[in-house]
Amino acid sequence: MYSENCVFCRDVIRDRKASIVYENDSVIAFMDIAPVEPGHVLVVPKDHYVNIMDIDEPVYLEVHRVTRMISPAVVRAVGADAVNIGQNNGACANQRVFHYHVHIIPRFCSRELNWGRKAVEDEELEQMAVLIRNEIADHDGRIPELR
Repeated sequence: MYSENCVFCRDVIRDRKASIVYENDSVIAFMDIAPVEPGHVLVVPKDHYVNIMDIDEPVYLEVHRVTRMISPAVVRAVGADAVNIGQNNGACANQRVFHYHVHIIPRFCSRELNWGRKAVEDEELEQMAVLIRNEIADHDGRIPELR
């Protein structure tokens, strides 16, 4: 399933206009273009599903398997102390892109989380994606200790 009106379907999945961290047959993970924190990643099914009420269970499970796999790599790549996993469903719940997606947001004990989004240059996003991809590739089964 594909939606021409969906920015994720059109720009990320079809046109590849994203700093991609990980991809398989059904899921793609990429850097958020307006991150809450450096290393903010989105994990998205390649097929178009609007929200959690719409997504097929096997695809849902794969999105969350990939989220779990990538999260330690994000923590290691940016030196985070912890990670928030977030998911919004519907306009009233602050869903901005109506294509099911999960946020991986690194957290740092040394600073307060400011939910404001930051503008980041494409080059910086790609550099961060490389760091995270390298952590995924080098993963030795070690899980970072979270605070």
